[in-house]
Amino acid sequence: MKITIVAFDLWGFNQKIVDHLKSKGVEVTFIDSSKLTYVYKNKWQRFKNFLYKIILRKNIKKEYRNRVLFEKTNHLPKQDVVLIVNPSHFNTEILKILKEKTSKFIAYNYDSLARNPLPENYLDLFETVYSFDVEDLKNNTYLKSLTNFNYLEKSIDNNISTKAFIVLLGSLKREKILKKIADNLDKQQIKNYEFIVVEPELTTTNKNIQLSQKTIPLNIIEEKMKNTEILVDLIRENQSGLSFRFFEAMALHKKIITNNKSVMEYDFYNENNILVIDSDFTEIPTSFLSTQYKKIPESIYEKYTLNTWTKTVFGI
Repeated sequence: MKITIVAFDLWGFNQKIVDHLKSKGVEVTFIDSSKLTYVYKNKWQRFKNFLYKIILRKNIKKEYRNRVLFEKTNHLPKQDVVLIVNPSHFNTEILKILKEKTSKFIAYNYDSLARNPLPENYLDLFETVYSFDVEDLKNNTYLKSLTNFNYLEKSIDNNISTKAFIVLLGSLKREKILKKIADNLDKQQIKNYEFIVVEPELTTTNKNIQLSQKTIPLNIIEEKMKNTEILVDLIRENQSGLSFRFFEAMALHKKIITNNKSVMEYDFYNENNILVIDSDFTEIPTSFLSTQYKKIPESIYEKYTLNTWTKTVFGI
């Protein structure tokens, strides 16, 4: 079986799908547009690109990425399945070329339509469009439900060194809530937490929150999560789908503090394991901080594994 996956894989989650399929003997082509980076030859070229974006609304880096994508897709042989992850990242002409390469052309949006709308001709393009966003699924009958997945092996006993942990891509609303959580943990004399904000919007925050301009590699995040008791997940604005944190927590037997209320609709929700807050919360209960994680039933756990995910999408 030949499968092509096309994605902007900034954090490395789609690579997990590729590796899993290859372990099953599938021939996989992975086109990761996040790796197609343009390098400026000099400062003048960087300045010229700035002028192009302002005056002509052109972007040298995007044009370079599209040229490489056109080349890669044009040379792609016939495939059994082509999966596009978040199709809004890709030029419509590139999507049309990819559609011609397969009889099964499908898409997966693991972002909301408000943030990443589908192409206008999506009904003509895709055989199936999967979505993880609860509100989008309620309002759009053409979407099929598909959550993110648990890609980790089940946890063994770990040496817990950190009470709570999060890596957050900066946004003003989420950073403000994260500061409130940090302030509350400080108030409860809990100091062994690690909160990292990548590309922050706030310039000042709780002194124990680390601000970084560099993306944290997924393997480092995995190691940090293993040695943490509680994970923190803060939802993006205009999104109701579940992030990978919930599924990582299943494998690692970790509790979660989150402001994503939609998690309460899922069969794995347990108030002992998942604390749902809003922006007006005043305090994290000491009972949540002190009690142990309760394992979920095996039948529920299996529903959210990567193995089940690939069976749903690719039939293997």
